[in-house]
Amino acid sequence: MKKILITGGSGFIGTNFINYLSKSNFKIVNIDKISNVSTPEKFKKILNKKNYSFIKYNLNDSKKIFNILKKEKPDLIVNFAAESHVDRSISDPLYFIKNNIDLSMNLFLAYVKYQKLKKAKFFQISTDEVYGSISKGLSKETDRYEPSSPYSASKGCVDLVATSFNKTYNTQIKVINLSNNYGPYQYPEKFIPTLIFHFLKDKPAPVYGKGKNIREWIHVDDSCKAIYKTIISKKKFDKINIGSNKRTTNLEIVERIFKIMKKKNLTNLHKKNYIKFVKDRPGHDVRYALDTDFFKKNIKYKIQKDLMTGLEETIDWYINNKSWLKSIHKTYKYKRLGLVD
Repeated sequence: MKKILITGGSGFIGTNFINYLSKSNFKIVNIDKISNVSTPEKFKKILNKKNYSFIKYNLNDSKKIFNILKKEKPDLIVNFAAESHVDRSISDPLYFIKNNIDLSMNLFLAYVKYQKLKKAKFFQISTDEVYGSISKGLSKETDRYEPSSPYSASKGCVDLVATSFNKTYNTQIKVINLSNNYGPYQYPEKFIPTLIFHFLKDKPAPVYGKGKNIREWIHVDDSCKAIYKTIISKKKFDKINIGSNKRTTNLEIVERIFKIMKKKNLTNLHKKNYIKFVKDRPGHDVRYALDTDFFKKNIKYKIQKDLMTGLEETIDWYINNKSWLKSIHKTYKYKRLGLVD
């Protein structure tokens, strides 16, 4: 039975990925520091708990990480660990740059040593934001990086370090660039959960600028299945884009969520007062769009959830998972939103 080591497996995508991966025959090791945006371990849905272990650790010492690798002997490593909120990266850029780059560097250095003991594949989870804003066309894996925020710059830097390690140390770090994810366990500071909670409280949704910024949305279930198909594939690549090819403006996302919630009688807002336009944030990218031809031709996974279905399922999940909301309400003040007892 193969073993996979996941870093950042208590974050949004990491939690969903482990829940999906537990249906496979992998033995799973999760390393996570557990921050205020993490999902507590008790909410993991592990089918066979004998195949899962958790290590609480911050990735701040490459020697300790190497000792973990040497002990656990993983066949695959997937790094989800990162601070990932653009707005917070703007208010505290030093923390984002230092955290995301330094911790990944420690992991890479440990992996270099581990490769001498056992050959293992390494997958670095990145973002479409590293390519920056494009007015037309699609961002290809070979395109230059033009990040606009401290967050995307930190992720781009890590991707470039991974590439340099492959050339210098003969490692096998493969970069996966994901489009915008949404779905269960996403921390409420993110765009789609923010809309849901504002509408539940009969507050108009805050929308940057005129809401014309375009994003490519993929439900986290599709994202996890696509990542899984990618990491078990024998196809050779250095970088791969994974997206839905479903692009929509922020304003359209607001309209769709409002339509669903109004139909379910979850908000008392009406068409004239459900949006509040706010001052745009600095460096706000206008449009992301990934070229996923390599993924579609070689991994052959077809995106399953359409956007309306995914949004409706996401709304239902937040409403039906108040115990998860309670677990994090101290950091997000859910009691003020009336979403916990």
